[in-house]
Amino acid sequence: MKNILNFFMNNLKTLIMSVVFAVIIWFAVSIQVFPNEYDHVDGIKVVAEPTGYMQQENLRITDFEKEVSIQIMGKRYVIGTLSAEDFSAALDLSEITSPGKHIVNVNVNMLQPNSDYEIMTKNLTASIEVERIVSKEIIPEVNIDSLSVGNELQIQADDINVYSPTVTVTGEQSLVDSVAKAVIEPEFEGVLTETTRLNGTLYLYDSENTKIQTSELEYQADNYTVTIPVYRVKTLPLNVSVIPTQTFDSNSLKYSIFPQEITIAAPAGDASIENLERVDVGEINLTDVTARDLQGGIRLPISLPEGYKNLSGVGIAQVSFENIDSYGSLEFPVSTSHFTILNGDPAYDYSIVTSQIDVTAVGPSDIVKNLSSDDIFGTINLLGIQVDPGVRNITVAVRVSGQYRTAWITGDYKVDIRISEKAPETETG
Repeated sequence: MKNILNFFMNNLKTLIMSVVFAVIIWFAVSIQVFPNEYDHVDGIKVVAEPTGYMQQENLRITDFEKEVSIQIMGKRYVIGTLSAEDFSAALDLSEITSPGKHIVNVNVNMLQPNSDYEIMTKNLTASIEVERIVSKEIIPEVNIDSLSVGNELQIQADDINVYSPTVTVTGEQSLVDSVAKAVIEPEFEGVLTETTRLNGTLYLYDSENTKIQTSELEYQADNYTVTIPVYRVKTLPLNVSVIPTQTFDSNSLKYSIFPQEITIAAPAGDASIENLERVDVGEINLTDVTARDLQGGIRLPISLPEGYKNLSGVGIAQVSFENIDSYGSLEFPVSTSHFTILNGDPAYDYSIVTSQIDVTAVGPSDIVKNLSSDDIFGTINLLGIQVDPGVRNITVAVRVSGQYRTAWITGDYKVDIRISEKAPETETG
């Protein structure tokens, strides 16, 4: 062993040189015998650059393979030094004209051309997903669930004013289509006692009322201003007044009104609503009511003071009469002999030129059928009428005599009156 060790120590230089020459010879021989070899390069970054057409049509790539691998062949001493940074990869998007899933070619190139190796991978493809970028305008709602109001006050949701009437949502079409509504959440702590202007934040929700939380949608989320209207609310009965003709027994005509009551609202600062006991919908003048009106009922508009709201949403009151099947009407001629002239100027004489008129009576059928000219009276009131000699056509108020007070005369009537100056009185001696 000592002799062997001395041999190596004495010939160390020769042995080292022999190993070096052996490696060089092996390398040279391998190049000559095996001049090329194969290798793989992984992790080459893929670039996806949209075409002009895609930009014009708002088409955006939302998902694709970010890296590819290739096989290369070339000189051993070259390919052994290559990495992913020595190559470029780009998607060929020239055939993309619509949204959806597509298979496209991937073009891989050397960053520094080199004839000592080549890319062996051909027809490399990748799967991509393309979405169209769209915008949609949504009318935002206002959520008032978190707001509190004082006693006997109420928020009128229909009157809430949003100073930005629409919100524009932009993004991938599938995401934009998933937006079902936009809701503004007002920011307020405390109790509202009057109509108030508040700031709010907007949130998006899908069709299942789930809040959408994604950075892929573009929209204005804050700086919204809303006015929350606060009203005093009260429910009151409806009332209608029936104006009877002279001598008519108003208790004989039974009627009802629908709806019987409505709910109204006044601005929170208007306390006068607390003094209201009913809502008057108008008057019914019996001189205008016919038997047909009784059969079909009478419709009257419901009007409220300015600033008030009809929360019931009923704009018409229907007045219906009872026992209408027993009512009828009759038209017959009436002599003017029972007509009286009132408030005439003492300096003039008055006479009725018209001898008779045709009138229409309405009432219970058993009463109306028994009426005659002798039961009808009229009054010609000259109060406020310009007095000029000659014949004047003047309105007459026609009524039924007292024993038939459950019937009335409907319609407007006029008669001719002759007016003449009285002859001067002569003195007698």
